[in-house]
Amino acid sequence: AAAELVIAAKEEVTSYIEHLHNRTQAATRIALQRATRQLHSLDRRPGLTNWPTRLASYLRHLADMTHGLRHAGHGRLVNRRRWLHDLRHRLEASDFRRTLSTSHIRLVAADGRTNSAIKRILQVRDAQFRVLAGRLDNLSPLGVLARGYSICWNADRTAIIADAENTTAGDTVRVTLHRGELSCEVK
Repeated sequence: AAAELVIAAKEEVTSYIEHLHNRTQAATRIALQRATRQLHSLDRRPGLTNWPTRLASYLRHLADMTHGLRHAGHGRLVNRRRWLHDLRHRLEASDFRRTLSTSHIRLVAADGRTNSAIKRILQVRDAQFRVLAGRLDNLSPLGVLARGYSICWNADRTAIIADAENTTAGDTVRVTLHRGELSCEVK
């Protein structure tokens, strides 16, 4: 009967650790997917078409952080498995009820620390993402257009006209506003 209790307790602890590991992976995956969706929605804005290299750099940085987070999670999992292995040996060598009670307390504390660490990491990454998104919004040509400015293009929209001397009477130009576009003739 004592052996059955020990085996059941070991299986319960193992199952609980696997559950915590799955929760950690799911929370991380959801946060990364949310950040990726936000980056893709920024990428689709017409005013940001000149920024693919910067976005690629940010995505590489995000991938590096993701790899680091996965590596750290894997390290934690390996450490947890070692800890479980040591716990099994101690459980077999001592009074299983007392050892099980102590192990449960440690596991609850470790769960709290793990959850706190994940929350801190996600908060830091979220703050970093918000700062980067704010920088992109500040640099966005759409923000300038929203303040009342416009962009004057040649007729086929292949070049921006920055000097009135680059046009002649009768030329057709296109003027991009915050909302819409005008086709104009130079007089």
